[in-house]
Order: sequence, then C-alpha cells, then structure tokens
Amino acid sequence: MHKKKTIWQFPWKYKESFTIAIALLITGFAIEYFIGKNNIWLPAWPTNLIIIVAFWAYFIFLDRYVKHSMINWLSSTYAAISAISVFTVLILLMGFIIQTDKGTPSFISRIGLTHVISSWPYLITSMYLMIILGFTITRRFFPLRIKNLAFFLNHGGLWLVIAAASLGSADSWKLSMVLNEGEQTNIAGDSRNRNLFEMPFKLELLDFDIEEFPPNLGLLSIKTGKLIIEKGDKLIEVEVGYEDKVGDWNIIVETYYPSAVVDGDKYVVSELMGSVHAVFVVAENLLSGEKRSGWVTNGSMMYSPEYLILDNDHSIVMTIPTPKKYSSQIKVFYPNGDIEDVFIEVNKPARILDWVIYQVGYDEKMGKWSKSSIIEIVRDPWLPVVYVGIFMILAGSLYLVWMGRTKN
Repeated sequence: MHKKKTIWQFPWKYKESFTIAIALLITGFAIEYFIGKNNIWLPAWPTNLIIIVAFWAYFIFLDRYVKHSMINWLSSTYAAISAISVFTVLILLMGFIIQTDKGTPSFISRIGLTHVISSWPYLITSMYLMIILGFTITRRFFPLRIKNLAFFLNHGGLWLVIAAASLGSADSWKLSMVLNEGEQTNIAGDSRNRNLFEMPFKLELLDFDIEEFPPNLGLLSIKTGKLIIEKGDKLIEVEVGYEDKVGDWNIIVETYYPSAVVDGDKYVVSELMGSVHAVFVVAENLLSGEKRSGWVTNGSMMYSPEYLILDNDHSIVMTIPTPKKYSSQIKVFYPNGDIEDVFIEVNKPARILDWVIYQVGYDEKMGKWSKSSIIEIVRDPWLPVVYVGIFMILAGSLYLVWMGRTKN
C-alpha cells in the first residue's frame, strides 16, 4: 500500500507550485501597500546586463552541477505553468484597470493595480517567472535537439520580453515638453515636472492644428446641473433640420454655424479667435403647445456659453466638442546644425535621434486656437530586445503549426 503524498513533500506538483506563485503575488501587494512604488530601485546599464549574464551563468551552473529536488522542481512544467498563470492574471488586471491614480479607489492604487509595470507585484512575479523559465530553458537546451526548437523559441522569447521590460525599464526615459509657437526649447520634464532635463536637440512649434467632432445638444436639469438622458435616448445632433423629442419638448435645429461670433442679438459666421459653435433652436412643449426659441452655444475663452431656458427646471445646452484629431508641425534643430521639419499627430509619432516624440496634448483652455503643443519624448534602448523576443515566440508558434501539418 502506497503512502499518500503530503503537501511540501518532494516532488512538488501543481498544489505547491500555485501556492508559492500566489504567495509571491500577495507578498508583492503587501509590500506595495505598506512601502509604495517610489521605493523600487531597478538597475540601469550596464548593471542590468551583468545581472542577466549572471542569471544564465547561475542557471547553467546549478543545472550541470547541483542535483537536488528543488532544482528539478524549478525546471518543471508545474512551476512554469503556475508562474505563467499568476503573471498572466496580473497582466490581465492591468488591461482591465485604468493605469492612472486619478478617479480610482485608494486601495486599488495602494496595492499597485493602477501602475502595474512600476509596482512590487509586477517586479516580484516577473523576476520569479524569469527564474523559472531560466531553469526550464536550461534543462531543455542541453543537449540541443531539433525537436526542442519550438520550446526554446517560445520560452526563450518570453524570457527576453520579460527581461527587457523589467530589467531594461531603468534605461527607458519618458519625458514631456511644452512647445510654444515661435519659441525654441530643449528643456523637458519628467511625469511630475519635478526634474528638468536638457535634450540633445531643440524643438520649435511651427503650427498646431485641431479637428473637432460636431457638438451635441442636451436637456439640462437646472436644479441638479446634469443632463437628462433617459435609457435608450441620445443627445441631439447638431445638424440643420434635425428634429427630436426630448422629455416633453420637441426640438428643431433651424440654423447651425460651426464658427461664429455674436452680433447684437444674433450670431454670424466668423473665423475670428474665440468663435463658437452656434445653433438656433426652436422648442415646442408637446403638452401645452408653448414655444421657445433662441441661440445655444458652447462658449469659448472669449464668450460665455448661451442656453435656451425652456421652463423653471429645464434648458437646452450644448456640449463641449471633443477633439477628432490634433497635430503639430515642428522644426527640429540638431546638435550638428542640421534643421528638419517633422509632423506628428496622435498615434503617429516621429523619431529624432534615439528618441520618439508623441503628440499627447495642448492648451485646452484655448481649444482649437491653442498656440501650445504638449509632446511626450520617449527613449527605450531595450525595445529591440522586446521585438526579438516577440519574433522568437512567433517563429516558435509557426514551427509548431508546421510540424503539426507535416505529421498529418
């Protein structure tokens, strides 16, 4: 009769493996809660490269010369699956939770889920996964056989991606710069503008352009200051001739000027700075037949918004137009005296030397007349390593598909 295996008795399997992986994740949450993200120190170049080399020397040495049940477990499928599963859960949480401390519950922020990449849970679980993958790869790599090629590509590629994202993060820079039309600058700041840095190039904003979506009209409760939108309803489209029923009122859009200024008791088309979206609205109460009409605008830094008061508790208001896209034309002054014009817009960055510049904002008070552009300047020297890892994973997956088809 075989004696039943108890937990923590070698060989360890899924129960022990998942217990350790989950315990490390909880430990990361606890450290983040009590210490905080600002206490994480990550090595920069060349220390991070030395650590990576030391990692692999350590893996190879233990695999070749140390025969212990713990080493066998570290290179086992049980340890690898549990480590990958827990790490994947953390990455999925990062995808579901907005990565900003603004507007999120304090507990969620304090345990690191609003800044996963720079949190203790991510650091601990990623380091643990790198150790497990390192032992697993080493065990299968010697001796190298063609049948292990897909395994090596998939696991080795994943190891490179995690190593570059974790140990390489100290070498990455993410700075912001405010550009004003007609002014040259090479000063950029960190995320909180606590530290300023001189860039190896100067930038000058030549022109900033913004395109807006048309605004909408809505029924506002004067008592609560909130828009009244019943389930299934939508805001009123700003389009000449558009007619819709809102509450007890029938609303008709008679006139719409995308850019207008006030002229006496009416609005006229104008492209002057501070011009507003202006709509002439006719409203009829479906119960009493009472009519109201007047101009409704969204306002600007020069004009106050206009409302159409319907009764003691309701008025028609215009929403603030949302940006459709915005872009900047920038002149670049290089250290060697070369000058170049580059164009950037949201999700369409430009490369300057080793840096990539992104369009991220503008002077929202000035709106479409903004003379300032906010850009983000990013440098990540480990990004090519991430790409190599991704290509290795893709190659391994394709190899597995090809081998499967040849066997059939």
